[in-house]
Amino acid sequence: MQKNIKFTLFVILISAIWVAYAQNEYEELDSIIAIVEKDVITKKELQIAISELEKNENKPVNNLRIKKIALDQIIERKIINQYAEQQSIKINSDVLEKTLKNIALNNNISLEDLKKNAQQDGSLNKLYNEIRFQLTLRRIKERAIYSQINISDYEINKFLEKEKVKNPDQYNILHILIKINSNNSSQEKLKKIQELLKTDPFSQVAKIHSDGPFAEKGGNMGWLSLSDLPDLFVEKITALKENEISSPFESKNGLHIIKLNNVKSVAGEKIFSTQYNINQIILKNNQIIPQDELFKKLEGIKNEISGGLPFGDAAAQYSEDSTSSLKNGSLGWVDRNNLLPEFQVELDKGKLNTIIGPFKTATGWILVELLGKREKDITEDSRKLSARLQILNFKAEIRYKDWYDTLKQQSNIEILTNN
Repeated sequence: MQKNIKFTLFVILISAIWVAYAQNEYEELDSIIAIVEKDVITKKELQIAISELEKNENKPVNNLRIKKIALDQIIERKIINQYAEQQSIKINSDVLEKTLKNIALNNNISLEDLKKNAQQDGSLNKLYNEIRFQLTLRRIKERAIYSQINISDYEINKFLEKEKVKNPDQYNILHILIKINSNNSSQEKLKKIQELLKTDPFSQVAKIHSDGPFAEKGGNMGWLSLSDLPDLFVEKITALKENEISSPFESKNGLHIIKLNNVKSVAGEKIFSTQYNINQIILKNNQIIPQDELFKKLEGIKNEISGGLPFGDAAAQYSEDSTSSLKNGSLGWVDRNNLLPEFQVELDKGKLNTIIGPFKTATGWILVELLGKREKDITEDSRKLSARLQILNFKAEIRYKDWYDTLKQQSNIEILTNN
């Protein structure tokens, strides 16, 4: 019996070896080529990374260079993911889905279509993994790098100055020239043109009466930067607003009148933000008082205000927000984008000089006195914020390289094969 058992095991073993050998002709078994701390890199994993890089090459492929880049990228991801795990940095599914939604929005497609397209390409999991990694890396940079970077107003202003030199403002100018002659007819012509400009379009007057080279085009000089113009013109143009006409000024060529037709600024279109001037009373959520009791209490406070109690006095007496209650509930002018969604909804439909609420937020129940609403030009603030972010990202990339190199040197990395 034992001989039969041994013979059977021998046959099974030989069969298994033969099957493995036969399969090897069709597909080479995967192998480990590197160890990164407690993780491994397989040959198949490296081959996939190499293939992805080769797709993006616009020049003849250098196999050794591509292989090194691919291996370095995989090692970096392994190290970063393990560091994130040690630091308890996790990207939850809600954040992941919100990011996917923003990606779809920026590409003018629905979230469902984005996922469907990725699924058809067989890369939905790859898309999720890539987004998760980039968000993880972002959080690591925020903790370890961004918080250590200081950016001065001087740096921001210098950055904006350089941007303006690289991309100067462009001015669209309409021009009327009156040549000076000896019989003083130029002054009479000037008076006539000034009268016509009170009622007729500038381009029409220029086309008929200008002695300048752009008369046939209605005086349109096209789009020009200040460096393209004589100093005398620059002085006048920078003092004008869009669609404003200058007073006559003289040069050796004659008398000039210009209109600033339009401006293309490096800052782009002006950006406005809705702001509210508000006072508030807040009763915070707690585990002792039920929600309906908080609502009833705030309704009672509202009735006291309607009965003559000044809102500021009520806020100082009842509000549980330690900061605003010291200022009689005043929050001052607040940007809409900095308010909770519930606040935005209520204030958008609210009327000036009225009491709004009570309404519920994640913080508690709120009563608001709406004192003012305005659209504030935040173009300059937006430009400075954009400059700050660009400087921050530039500095962060430099520091990240040093930070990562240090982390890599402290990691156990073993390359097992050169194949």
